[in-house]
Amino acid sequence: MVAQVLETVLKTGKEAGFSTVEAFGEKTWRWESEGNEPPLAAHEVQSNRLLARAFRDSGDPSGFSLSNPDARLIKQYFSSLSAASGPDNKKNYAHLLPRSFAKTKLAIYDPEIEDWDETRVNELLEKIKESLVAFPGLKLKKYHFFRLLKKVYLANSHGFLAKYKKTHFQVQVAFMLRDHVLELSESHIYFSHFNPERLVARAANLLGALTAEPLPACGAELFVMSPEASVQMLKEFSSGLRLDPSGGKSRLIGASAKVSILDNPALAEQTGSVPFDDEGTAAEEKYLINKGVFVSAVSDIRSAFLKQKRSSGNGFRDERGIFPQVQFSNLYFKPSVASMADLLRVAGEGVLVYLVKLKGFGANPNEYVFSAHGYWFADNEIAHPVQFLFKTTMRSYFLRILEISRELRFFHNRFNIGSPYLLLQGRCDPEKKISI
Repeated sequence: MVAQVLETVLKTGKEAGFSTVEAFGEKTWRWESEGNEPPLAAHEVQSNRLLARAFRDSGDPSGFSLSNPDARLIKQYFSSLSAASGPDNKKNYAHLLPRSFAKTKLAIYDPEIEDWDETRVNELLEKIKESLVAFPGLKLKKYHFFRLLKKVYLANSHGFLAKYKKTHFQVQVAFMLRDHVLELSESHIYFSHFNPERLVARAANLLGALTAEPLPACGAELFVMSPEASVQMLKEFSSGLRLDPSGGKSRLIGASAKVSILDNPALAEQTGSVPFDDEGTAAEEKYLINKGVFVSAVSDIRSAFLKQKRSSGNGFRDERGIFPQVQFSNLYFKPSVASMADLLRVAGEGVLVYLVKLKGFGANPNEYVFSAHGYWFADNEIAHPVQFLFKTTMRSYFLRILEISRELRFFHNRFNIGSPYLLLQGRCDPEKKISI
């Protein structure tokens, strides 16, 4: 049925006078459960989207989006596009849409979602509650769980036709410790990968860091960024790793020789993974930074065409947009062979940072100001919680990374971001203002 709808889009678009047509279909089933005690409140949402992108021989593309489409609506929308689009001699990128796709096996689908037992949601809640016993004072405030099944279909008038299906399980839990409340989220392709004990321990560490004292007098400022803190920093700086045709964004042009950053949609069992992006470009591993040297920025077909480059396969549609936009899949620091304990030993003493939050910007337009919470450490032992403000630029931050550990962890927020622990060298001025 879906294949017939895609064929109708391509055929109708051609009949309406367009030279190249792309049809993107997405069917989703989302089941949600929430509450602190069984029976949990539950509801289900289904959607069936069709998006079309149509090119003439020259000029920018036009397009439309439909829910639950039929042949009559498709013809009506193409008639409207044809009447609205005038002559334009600007060269376009229709010829760059892919013509074929090599099938690849990618572990992004959990077959258990098709034969789901709702008691598993309650069991996960009970395991989280049981894990709270190890952390006196830590309480559960909110529990929300969803499972998502998505089926994606893509075709274009060059002969491309492909599809895939993908699962996504996510739990969002709000914890409370004394007067502090923190909401955590964990996402997996496979339900069996949830680890309630680790989730609760992570909550205890993060909330414990919020009950912090100001960082004492300046000294040799060494910081170990936890994966949670590091991915937040990488997210804030990620715009510098996208290809920007206007040239208006600050771009990362170099880093410490310890740093390699990749975007890889072909990682097995990761929530950002897909066999091809929403334009049909096949998934492949790509280095954005390799041992401190900038290699390339992620792009979709449009942005790459404007810079006379090849798309990196990062063209993805969001819930509102008709056309693909540049987006990451699995963005992460390449891990090393060192352990987190090795980083603490090298540093000797410093701060293990668990939470960072963007507070604003400094006098320099490229300077960011962050608040940080973590724990003072010395001689391989974690001591009291501390808090402080620090400022940095994207360039300075990546240049000051001294070492990277092997414990790679991913966190999903719009796209999937991963990091091990990072050891950074900071500095402190006479007014006790910390810079990295």
